[in-house]
Amino acid sequence: MQVSERMEKVDKQLFDFVQKDEKIFDKKFETKPIGYFKDAMIRFGKNRTNVIATAVLFIMILLSIIIPTVTAKNFVELETRLAHLPPRIPVLENYGIFDGTKMLTTQEVDRSTIDPVTGLGLPFATVVRHEFILTDTLENYEMPCSAVQASCVGGIVRISLRETATSTVYETPDFISLSGNNHPNPTLTVNVANFSADHNPRINILLQPDFFSEHQIIATISEAGEHVINIREMLETPNNINSRLRIELEADAPGAFVELDSLEFLNEGESEPFLRFGGFGLSQLTRLSGASRVTRSEASVLMADFRYDAYAAAMGPWRRANFSADRYDELLATQGANCTRIDNPDNSNGWFFSEGCPIIEVIGRTEGVNVGGVDRFAYDLILDFSIFRGFEETPYYYFGTTGAGRDLFALTWVALRTSLLIGLVAAFINITVGVIYGAISGYYGGKVDILMERFSEVVARIPFLVVLAISVAYVGPGITTLIIVLIVSGWIGVASVTRTQFYRFKGREYVLASRTLGAKDSRLIFRHILPNGIGTIITASVLMIPLVIFTESTLSYLGFGIGHGQSFNVGPFEFSGVSIGVLLADGREEMLDKPYLTYFPAIIISILMITFNMFGNALRDAFNPSLRGSE
Repeated sequence: MQVSERMEKVDKQLFDFVQKDEKIFDKKFETKPIGYFKDAMIRFGKNRTNVIATAVLFIMILLSIIIPTVTAKNFVELETRLAHLPPRIPVLENYGIFDGTKMLTTQEVDRSTIDPVTGLGLPFATVVRHEFILTDTLENYEMPCSAVQASCVGGIVRISLRETATSTVYETPDFISLSGNNHPNPTLTVNVANFSADHNPRINILLQPDFFSEHQIIATISEAGEHVINIREMLETPNNINSRLRIELEADAPGAFVELDSLEFLNEGESEPFLRFGGFGLSQLTRLSGASRVTRSEASVLMADFRYDAYAAAMGPWRRANFSADRYDELLATQGANCTRIDNPDNSNGWFFSEGCPIIEVIGRTEGVNVGGVDRFAYDLILDFSIFRGFEETPYYYFGTTGAGRDLFALTWVALRTSLLIGLVAAFINITVGVIYGAISGYYGGKVDILMERFSEVVARIPFLVVLAISVAYVGPGITTLIIVLIVSGWIGVASVTRTQFYRFKGREYVLASRTLGAKDSRLIFRHILPNGIGTIITASVLMIPLVIFTESTLSYLGFGIGHGQSFNVGPFEFSGVSIGVLLADGREEMLDKPYLTYFPAIIISILMITFNMFGNALRDAFNPSLRGSE
């Protein structure tokens, strides 16, 4: 009552009737409804890292399709002259990185090339061309070497008695000729570095006075040092000597040794020996009797390390080649007026060609061999390789070249295309089988589910190596074996995920309503249950693709997958038998001195694995129903 009395006291003039003359309707929502997949894509795009990874992934897939098409000749044609060129990349080469040079180490130095000013020597010209050595990177150093190397300098030769001998006789490889008056008063200097401290070792030096006499001892030495022997005083007819020098090591018991530095024959009054045995020559002593061994120590060989311009060396106008007559005629026919023949006055069997012709000089032609009534012969010639290959300037091989002279950059994308195709095919089979198998198992449940689950468990328990061994034994290494190994148990993971999703959704009201209205099992499975669990299934399926690719690469790396010389067709397209695993297997043999053969394919497959997994994780988060509507 009190409230009504107060309201009656309020003046009605204080109130206004709002919108008295207007009709009021429900307002339309300005926002649009968002479906499940659109909401998932919105969440997918929120994570920039995932978007970048996905972009990188699809760029790599696109490159694996485009690059093999535009660079087909770079991986199809074999050109051994371009073998093992190091990577060369524009811009980076200006900073000394990937500049087409390679580091050559432990190259034996030709001592005749030693510069008296710098004291540096160059390797033998049969190994590298000196003009392409970057001289500012040249380093020389001595390395120890053994008796079997003729290039070894100096060193001490040790003659050791074995456990069963107390004496042994060795003979020099060269004759000692002292006939006539060329050596009027010769002396022999024996430089002994060391004797063993035990068993009283000693050496006898023997020469043959003439051809019909036995060897005679001209000196016995039992102390280290330099020992000079006057041959005329020791032999009656030294001017008739034409025999090999013999060295006999004697001791009171086995195990003794002597270390010799050199044997030198000198004429009276001369400081340089006319015959010397030392280092390698002394190590080549021939054992005539006794049980002993010759070893060499403290010897050294001069080696060089330097950077080498591999591209300039490969492209230059000095490459020797052999062309069949057909190839020679074909090349001249394509060159036309560029190749004008010029006689060689110094070689009646050869000739020159004018400047601009790929063939610089023909050195000669082999004698014809009659094959099917036709004489076949070949030309020995010198090529200007740049003109021959049509290079107007030095090419860039971004990843270097293989041992067969193929462009590794183009070959890597070919290999990636093959790996992707095999991965997608195997994943498609596994996903299809897994979805159907899991859908049937999860939908029907009961005994059907139990039997199907036990079967999948049995298949899953089969060891991978057993499947691989049986497949290789019956089918042999190749694409068929690879696919079999990848799909034998690869579908089980997808089947398990699909089964779980069907158990989750098959009891929902909308499914029961459809069944009540008479929907068939196939409709319930593929129209009502599967679409609701497709997000989780897609995630599991996408994550399977990189696993399959990695498995394929591993098997090919081990030699059980595809390999060189194999190919397979997909419709009108032919795919070569080169995958990332095959490239890694090829580079494994030369990992130490040519690491780029392994590094670049490994980097590509690593990026592919990382981006694929990030893409799969992004899909997993995007299709997670619990995150629907979240930012």
